[in-house]
Amino acid sequence: MITSCNGKEEIEKWPEKGNYYDPSKPIAMESMTPNWGRINNNFVITGNFPLDLSKIKVFFGGVEAVLVNCDGRDLYGLVPKQPAGVKEITMEVDGQTYTLDNFTFKYYLTESVTTVVGKFGETDPHVTGTLDEARLNSTSDLAAVAGQDGDNLIVSCGGWADKIYLVSFDDNMMVQLTGIGYMGSVATNNSRDGVAIVSRGDGQIYTAKRSDGWTLNATGITYPFAGGNNQGNMSFAEDDRYVYVMGADGLHQIDLENKTTEMMFNVNQFSAEFSGINTSQWRYYLTYSKYDKAFFCSYPDNNAIFKYWQETDGTWKVERYAGFKASWEGDNVTGDRLNDAVLKNPCGMCVNSKGELYVVLQGAHCIVKIVGREVSLVAGHPNQSGRVNGTPTEAYFDNPLCIALDGEENFFIGEDNTGVIRKMTIE
Repeated sequence: MITSCNGKEEIEKWPEKGNYYDPSKPIAMESMTPNWGRINNNFVITGNFPLDLSKIKVFFGGVEAVLVNCDGRDLYGLVPKQPAGVKEITMEVDGQTYTLDNFTFKYYLTESVTTVVGKFGETDPHVTGTLDEARLNSTSDLAAVAGQDGDNLIVSCGGWADKIYLVSFDDNMMVQLTGIGYMGSVATNNSRDGVAIVSRGDGQIYTAKRSDGWTLNATGITYPFAGGNNQGNMSFAEDDRYVYVMGADGLHQIDLENKTTEMMFNVNQFSAEFSGINTSQWRYYLTYSKYDKAFFCSYPDNNAIFKYWQETDGTWKVERYAGFKASWEGDNVTGDRLNDAVLKNPCGMCVNSKGELYVVLQGAHCIVKIVGREVSLVAGHPNQSGRVNGTPTEAYFDNPLCIALDGEENFFIGEDNTGVIRKMTIE
């Protein structure tokens, strides 16, 4: 490589943004670079268009991209998440669509597991600060909440730590929220701008909103605590007015507006389904599927997942959904969800937009997916613990406990032993 300079020491650190738009010429797309890539890669479209980004939209095969900057000649943006394959690129300016012959982009899927908070093995003490500085202990529950550019996280550190944190990817910071003692479950509402939290000590219900800077507010509602420790056992469903809590006695509905509680069903109503199940466990994990119109609840001590739903006549039904096999029955975590799969200590769960149920198996150190009756491996090495990132099938986990799904369907996983939160991208 050969380079040279003119002898001057002037460095323009913040060059002024130019304006190369020529309104006397038609709007045009002339070229794009690169013509292939993955989610969040940078792209540049060269042509002639106005500087005002609010007037411009760019689509990759119908999926809108995030636009970052424009000087009238070069338009900068980020590649959006989409199915793999060749995509036509189109642009809208003031509602008018513009295309260019053979103007395509080849999209490649991304799969990865990375550490986003904490450092392997550094679990004591808890440290706030930048995400590089931040240190955690056991992460018992996670909730993905709306941020400025993407989702942030509300983190519950149960166990003996009993702390609640906000992890802001927008600000590259982790800060502790006001302590309420004996932290339990945290659940995100449907609009992703608020959470509900239940204390695992006394059953007090708290809420927090993005508009209030995620300040924890006591609602004055007490969940009728009936054994268990309230870690992971809370979920919203269709209406943000109600949050649901699963306990040793059954499923409770919390009315956040009227500040009342109502039992939806008692486990004693379903004695056959709950036969042999320890309903008063250290942890439960509850999630709701809009696809199935049903709740799923994991019972780690019994290697079991239940499904609960309400019929149109108002009656509740309970189904033994997956697992229910003892650990000594084998190491196979895949296969038929009731006949084959040995789900060792299923804990956190989440449901994606396709209705697929993702389950963290603490005892098997991996993550599985349930579609129909089939359980398949998503990430980790079954029954082998470790602290390795990479692709999902290369990664190793060490006692994973909880999982959250953000608005772009990235997964966040909290672990019991490693002191980290990891991000898993599976397109």
